[in-house]
Amino acid sequence: MTRCFIYIMLLLMIVSGCQPTTPPELVKPPKDTKIEQEKPVIKEEVSRLSIPRENFDRVVGWVTNEEILYVTRQQSQSSLRLYHNETGEIKEITKIVEPIIEVRIHPDLTKLAVITSSNSLSATIHIFSIAGEKIDEVTIESSEMYWDWDSSHNDQLFFSAFYEDWTFDSFVYLGKTKELNRIEATDPFGKWGYDSTIQMINWPENDSLSGGSLRELNSKTMSFQDSTDSTIIYVESFREVNLTVRISEDQQLFLYTVTNIKEGKSATYEMPVISNYSQWFVPEIDWLDDGTIVTFVAKESGLMDAISKDFTLVQLTHETTSKTSIWEGPYGQFACTPSGQICLIGVELKGILKVGSNVVKPWIEIIE
Repeated sequence: MTRCFIYIMLLLMIVSGCQPTTPPELVKPPKDTKIEQEKPVIKEEVSRLSIPRENFDRVVGWVTNEEILYVTRQQSQSSLRLYHNETGEIKEITKIVEPIIEVRIHPDLTKLAVITSSNSLSATIHIFSIAGEKIDEVTIESSEMYWDWDSSHNDQLFFSAFYEDWTFDSFVYLGKTKELNRIEATDPFGKWGYDSTIQMINWPENDSLSGGSLRELNSKTMSFQDSTDSTIIYVESFREVNLTVRISEDQQLFLYTVTNIKEGKSATYEMPVISNYSQWFVPEIDWLDDGTIVTFVAKESGLMDAISKDFTLVQLTHETTSKTSIWEGPYGQFACTPSGQICLIGVELKGILKVGSNVVKPWIEIIE
């Protein structure tokens, strides 16, 4: 992979900012604490939450089919809260003093990770249960950081630490034994695959648009396996289901292949290609609990800045090559419930969509 390409990928994918070597102060509220600061308003079967702009930080996503994790801030601390979309109940699960860079929910919905930082030379990943109990933390000395969480083992992390001279080191962290193992990686943006493998793409020199070959690292034996396919531009896995995106030979189509590794079944979908000038743009994906993929599909091929702003949100499975349409509208953020029946959608995830209705309603009001 060329140094230029690494720089571009870094700007798009890494978590910006870093964290302190000293763990932040965590203030644990009493269990089942109910917050009265934000007021839910029941309207048209959707419970709406109202928060002043100065107290709103971000919406993270669903932790159950009814509860949404979001973050508020007040003075020098942030609060992680759960909002029940049907009843309007609010629970505060923990408070964090250090600046929050990212909050991520594990795919099994039992843990969440909070990335904090107060300086430019380190970052800390804090692992909590969904109830807010502190489980683990790991501090990374780096200027920038990329990381991925194993969907099958919620105590395993892959991350790459980038330094000021743009070099990097990659590591595997095993939470059960507290082991931090450095690995040899040509691609700093690896992702966990099936059975504790780490999937990386070997990009050709000076030609990122043609795709690369897949290299898998067995994190248990530290052995590598290389594929002969040289047209891969994106790969991601969820439990035993794997998604591989390739570029067609004439570079006119994206080819999405969804494979259930245990069942030995796969389906390939043809999609319009989207580019971002010097590289391909693969829209964000979300995994449902049954291994179904939700993603946006463009209505035409071309540059992201030049094509139609309207996309189609679809479901993809390994069972069929027929795409199931969920919603049509502008490309943006989305997060679906584990069942896939409801999705948060739009800027700051302020809209809520009942799948099948094609109608987006506000579930949260940010008071300016």
